Amino acid sequence: MTPRSGPTGFGNILRGMLLLGRGRVAGLAYFGNTRDAVLTALAPRIALWLVGGLLTMLHAPDATSVTRWLFSLCMILLPAVLTHALAQRWQRGGLWYRYIAAAWWTDWLSPFVMLAVALLIALGSPALLETFYGGLIINGVGFAYSLWMTWFIARIGLGLGGGRAMLLLGAVLLSLAVMAEITALLPPHYVPWHDFMALPGATSTAKH
Repeated sequence: MTPRSGPTGFGNILRGMLLLGRGRVAGLAYFGNTRDAVLTALAPRIALWLVGGLLTMLHAPDATSVTRWLFSLCMILLPAVLTHALAQRWQRGGLWYRYIAAAWWTDWLSPFVMLAVALLIALGSPALLETFYGGLIINGVGFAYSLWMTWFIARIGLGLGGGRAMLLLGAVLLSLAVMAEITALLPPHYVPWHDFMALPGATSTAKH
């Protein structure tokens, strides 16, 4: 299997995102299976990482901010490296370009899902939105949706069975958990879980 190009342009990318976001396999065809497609998908993530990191370090120029910045870059790149290795091992290397391009683009859907949940809560129970439990619901739905998308795109993008797609999902989660534990153990002892659990309405703030 060799990389082949696919439809180009942001309009096609958006169509693919919306189709995949609804569980439609046809959305995969809107993403290219080339290095250029991968770099195009990576570019906005790197741009956001650069801008966010610079703003963070201007606000708090310390070792924890630097560690947080580097950790966020690893969160972008580590799953790509790991899935590429698994794709090669499972003889799916020729499909990896389209898979990772689709995975990176559709990852932008999770914040919109969380926003939709927040709007529903605001309409149904505005007070709940300002509580810890409201934040837990919003983050929980967003996290669950992200897990499902990771599994779904791995299954169709790499042509895997449900079990192998679940194994890939577990490997990604485990690698990120190990990386988080390492950053917590080494100076300056940055604990990523504190950031992840910073929910609206929480009574305590994250300690670093």
